[in-house]
Amino acid sequence: MIEISATLSFLVLGSDGQAGLALCQYFSERRVPYQGIATQECASLDLLAQQIATTEHRYVFNLLFEEPTGHSLAVIDHWTPLAETIATRCAQHQRGLFQLSSARVFSGKLARAYSELDVPDPISPLGQQYWAIEQRTAELCPQSILVRPGWLFSEYGTNFLTQLVDAAIGQQALNITGKLRGNPTDAHALAKVLLAMAEQLDCNAQEPALWGTYHYGDSDACSLFTFAKAAITAVKSMTEVQVETVEEGETVTMVNTIAEPENSELACKKILSTFGIKQRPWRRGIHDVLKSLYPSPN
Repeated sequence: MIEISATLSFLVLGSDGQAGLALCQYFSERRVPYQGIATQECASLDLLAQQIATTEHRYVFNLLFEEPTGHSLAVIDHWTPLAETIATRCAQHQRGLFQLSSARVFSGKLARAYSELDVPDPISPLGQQYWAIEQRTAELCPQSILVRPGWLFSEYGTNFLTQLVDAAIGQQALNITGKLRGNPTDAHALAKVLLAMAEQLDCNAQEPALWGTYHYGDSDACSLFTFAKAAITAVKSMTEVQVETVEEGETVTMVNTIAEPENSELACKKILSTFGIKQRPWRRGIHDVLKSLYPSPN
C-alpha cells in the first residue's frame, strides 16, 4: 500500500450522501485520517464554523450539495449560508476546500460536451443556486477546488441505478427516456478522483495553479436509455428480475425529463491535463456497485 503523507487528513461534511459514504469508505481502506460529519449535524452554522476552526484536519470536503432526490427547492434553501460559512472559515483557518457542484450550472442546450471554459447559463432554480454558490465560494475561499460530477450512482440511497434495479425486480416492462445525455459516474470512482487531487495538492505543486473548477464524469457519455439497458443486462446476471422489455420512452416515475437538462455531458480534459486523472468506464462501475448489492454466495 502506498504511504499517505502525514499532513493529508480530511474533514468530510455530508458523509452520509453517495459521495460522502464512498469517500469515507475509501479513506478507511487507504487508512487516511478523516472525520465524517453527517448532513443533519451541519445544520447549525455556528457549530459548523467552530468545527472547521478547531479541526486538526488540513482539508475540508464539502459534499453537502449533492443533488437532492426529487430536486426539492426546500432542501436547497439553506445551501447559500452553508456555503458562505464553510468557505469563509476555510479561508480564515487555511484549510484547503473541495466542494461538489453540478452540471446543472449549464442549460443543456449545447450539442457538445461542456468544458470548464463554457460560461454557465443555468435555467432551473437548482442550477442557478449551484452557480451562485460556485461564484461565492471562489470569491470567499481562493484555495478551493469545485468539482462538477456526472450523474452519480452507487449502492447508497436513492439514485437512478437503485431506482432502476428496484423497478426491474418489480415490473415486467420499463420505458426509459433517450432524450437525456450525460456521464454516468460511479461515486466510488469520484472518491478516488477527489483523493488523487488532494494528494497532488498536498505535495505543494504550484505550477500550473491547481485551485479552480474541474469536471469529472466516467467515460463514455451516453443517453439515460443506454445506461438503463446496460444496468438491466448486468443485474439480470446477479439476481432474479421480472423485467422483460426495456423500451425508449418517457420515464416520469424515475426522472422528470422536463426538469432535467437534455445535455449534461462533461468534457474532462482539464482534470487530465492538470492532475493526470483519466476517466474510468461507467460500465465497470455498474458491475462493481451491483456486486455490492448482490454479492455472490461463493
